[in-house]
Amino acid sequence: MQLADLVQKGDRLILPCDDPAVTVVPGYRRFLIGLDIAQSRDRNAYAIILDERVPRWTRYAQELAPRRRVVVKADFIPLMAYTELAVVVRNLMQERALADCAYLVVDAGGPGRAFCDLLNAKNVQHTRMQIVGGDNENETRERGVTFNNVSRNLLLGNLNSALHVGELKIGSFARRADLQAELEAFEMTVSASGRLRIDGDMADGHLDMAMATAMALWLSDHRSVGAHVGQVPLRGYW
Repeated sequence: MQLADLVQKGDRLILPCDDPAVTVVPGYRRFLIGLDIAQSRDRNAYAIILDERVPRWTRYAQELAPRRRVVVKADFIPLMAYTELAVVVRNLMQERALADCAYLVVDAGGPGRAFCDLLNAKNVQHTRMQIVGGDNENETRERGVTFNNVSRNLLLGNLNSALHVGELKIGSFARRADLQAELEAFEMTVSASGRLRIDGDMADGHLDMAMATAMALWLSDHRSVGAHVGQVPLRGYW
């Protein structure tokens, strides 16, 4: 049985072995990117989550290590025209570490619809999300385009749970303290009718990086599309 280093093909991780008696167990390493579009006094913000399960050897076979999800970056993007922002996002998705193993979800509510059309024009595949009220999620299609309608409560509730049980961790990056401050600013209230509401705000704006993180976490547990630039699509729309 031959041991070998991990080989990454797209978002698949493979531990090669030339022994036909051994079943190769592929894992994955991918990046989920949430993009929260600026509206009113919001700021453009994005968050990147590393999501991986790495194959490893036991004594005689291969197995997958436990799933690992880590916020590896979160930051703001200066306010700019949507045409310019689309170029920034395209360039982000073209970065070497992300180019063939990253998945993007974009806030497609309000002016975000027009922005998503700009991303299409630049061949940047993405999942469109509309953040809605209530506590559920569903899909709708308009002009052949799928929109994922996901409640704010569901997004933030899942983010809170994942952080508390250790399913999502926050890595070390420049804006780490700012993201933590946003997460700590969320408050949970119950209305007179018994409805749960999760909300929050900060003096310098809404909790944009935290929302981008929640979007990326949602995408990590759902069907997703990749990003491609150029003539050869890596993955198709769904």
